[in-house]
Amino acid sequence: MYSWIHPFLLCIFFSVPSYSSYYFNTELETAYKEIIQLKITDATKRIALEQQRDPHNGIAIYLRSLAETTQLVFSEDEVLYKRLKSAESAYIKLVEANNQSTSPYHKFCLAEIKLQWAFAKMKFNDEVGAALNTKQALNLLNENLKTNPTFIPTKKSLGLLNIVIGSIPNSHTWIASSLGFKGNVDTGMQMIQEVIDSKTIYYQEASLMKILTEQYILNRDSKMESMKQLYAKYPTNILYGYIYAAILSKHSESTEALNIIENISVENAYITLPFIDYLHGDLLLQHGKYVASRFYFNRFLSSFKGKNLIKDATYKLFLSYWLTDENDVAMNYWHNIPLTGQTTYESDKYANKIALSNELPNKQLAKLRLFTDGGLYDQAYSVFHATNLSDFSAKKDKIEYYYRAARLYQKSGKENESIQYYMKVISLSSDNKNNYYFAPNSALQLGYIYAELKNTDQARHYFNMAIAYKNHEYENSIEQKAKIALNDLK
Repeated sequence: MYSWIHPFLLCIFFSVPSYSSYYFNTELETAYKEIIQLKITDATKRIALEQQRDPHNGIAIYLRSLAETTQLVFSEDEVLYKRLKSAESAYIKLVEANNQSTSPYHKFCLAEIKLQWAFAKMKFNDEVGAALNTKQALNLLNENLKTNPTFIPTKKSLGLLNIVIGSIPNSHTWIASSLGFKGNVDTGMQMIQEVIDSKTIYYQEASLMKILTEQYILNRDSKMESMKQLYAKYPTNILYGYIYAAILSKHSESTEALNIIENISVENAYITLPFIDYLHGDLLLQHGKYVASRFYFNRFLSSFKGKNLIKDATYKLFLSYWLTDENDVAMNYWHNIPLTGQTTYESDKYANKIALSNELPNKQLAKLRLFTDGGLYDQAYSVFHATNLSDFSAKKDKIEYYYRAARLYQKSGKENESIQYYMKVISLSSDNKNNYYFAPNSALQLGYIYAELKNTDQARHYFNMAIAYKNHEYENSIEQKAKIALNDLK
């Protein structure tokens, strides 16, 4: 009779707290650590037993919500989301019913549940609902910080919000405006560092926040020391293994990334993480193992229940056939790109744009890009030296030729050559009719190079140039990185 109702809604009717408490015990600490490891099934069973023992412990309610929203964020399963989303109000009511509101955990748990569901709503394109949740969480956290300034858990969540909101690109500034909170990445990082230094149960979560911010927002820690240390400390954590491999890939260390991704052991206790297959296929593609990559991209597409990265994975399946001259099969995938997935992620936007405009990639340039991205510079130079500007008739291909040369020279440590080629990209793109990302990212990379050379004026010039380009692929990420870099120059 009640199969469609989330079990926690029944708790509202049948379990009204007569007293309340907020505490971690050994079982709940273990459950929290299992959630961080994506062992959602084990954690949920452990939390359920603790709730039977003490149904009024607010920590167990907050952890149950964390387990469910973590599963939703990683699975992107819309059917599961529709079934579970009613739980948010149930969790909030149960925590609000706790009359021990003097505990700093009271507002913290309320804020955490609001935040957890904000991230879930954002994943399922409910931006208005996510913004409302975030605003409510911000109010609770700021109140908690004012009345309990030394309470570490508040700083974990408020630090994260400072980072996320402080790095919002222009296209989403309405979110920051609606929140009445600008956010500040430096303030957020200081708070996160306090959590790390405290050595509390939140050490791992805060460490991961710091690492992801450094890697994907601040463009720091190029040697990946922090992630390397975290992974070495917790080598069986499937999430850390995936993130470390992704960061290695970002830094063109695809050989080491492939080694890690091939050794991740997925047990039944873990939730399904199809992104591992997606990354595995990507790494094989960078290594020129086009046929082998197909298995992992296909398995990702068949197992993943979300809509993100679908266009990009389809595009990469196209490449796996296109680059082996199996053109007929390749074109089937090419025509399917606009018909599937969605365009929230920038890689999906890029795949969709070129497919709709029917801009088939030049095979030599595609190979050059893949080898360069993977850090396989010998293979990349072999392709580059076998190619000349005169081989290309389309202006887009000429621009991309200069751009790929610049990326190869920069990544392989030949800075002077890369500067020359980036400037050629910008010069040839002066009309900017097609809004390709080659010129904006060339400006961003020139900014980084001149910042390293301590030439602040030139660095500032090129970062501002990168921001000035509009309506191109990867606009949000390039703009975000340029703004952070400009702030660092100060």
